[in-house]
Amino acid sequence: MAIDKTQIFEENRRTLEGIAYRMLGTLADARDVVQDTYLKWNEGDAATLRSPRAWLITVCSRKALNLLQSAQRQRETYFGEWLPEPMPAGAGFDLAAKMELDESISIALLFVLEKLSPAERAAWLLHDVFDLGFDEIATILGKTPENCRQLAARARKRVHDGRPRFQTQPEEHRKLLAAFFDAARDGSLAQLTGLLSRNVELYADGGGRAEAVADMLCGAETVGAFFVEVFRKYAAQGVAIRPLPHWFNGLPGLLVFEDEQLATALTLEIDQGRIRRIFAIRNPDKLGAFS
Repeated sequence: MAIDKTQIFEENRRTLEGIAYRMLGTLADARDVVQDTYLKWNEGDAATLRSPRAWLITVCSRKALNLLQSAQRQRETYFGEWLPEPMPAGAGFDLAAKMELDESISIALLFVLEKLSPAERAAWLLHDVFDLGFDEIATILGKTPENCRQLAARARKRVHDGRPRFQTQPEEHRKLLAAFFDAARDGSLAQLTGLLSRNVELYADGGGRAEAVADMLCGAETVGAFFVEVFRKYAAQGVAIRPLPHWFNGLPGLLVFEDEQLATALTLEIDQGRIRRIFAIRNPDKLGAFS
């Protein structure tokens, strides 16, 4: 019986897209990896494969890993902070359909994954998120199963240490995000700092193409004063600011328009009812999916 290669690929597309996006943190690169995997899949004889799914995951993971290794070198010279590209629902990826149930694509988690080595990131994702065994991961990474187990364990500890201690429900997240924006826009420093954890961190990605703080800001007073000053300048310059609540990467976020031009995708990480990290993505190259 003839094998429908297209059907087999489409049945595994969501998994491949999920691996590529979580590995790379960029939509265009993830699409390229999945497309390259599809082209290679079409070149071979699927009838000889014991597990087409395993073959597809192996090829996709290796392509993503190779691209990540070169991308990390490029990110070392990136202007300012590098943040993952946000994934809105309807961005063209099948995994977007279940994004609201999947914390593993949050900007906060992808940010933590950037601190791992490519091999650690791959081992953790493939095992803890996609449920591959270490024998399978060893084949993909070209290492022993025990080495892969150690890579995943190190990554798991760093991911655990970088996560909030308590999970926040979406409605609480949405309310805190709205309160944060309102306090910043109203210039209420006391109200704003009351929403922030003592050691809150602000990361902004302008990529040299949009105005943004070049380095991380830390501390409730520092971060609060920064946002109060930003909105004071907007008011002084007559810039019209419009926030639009928008769900992306598994959590409520805000799209901030300046004079009706999308300028920022804003999302928060919350721990114990206070804002622990703020991620402001302002590089216009990373906002195109929202159009």
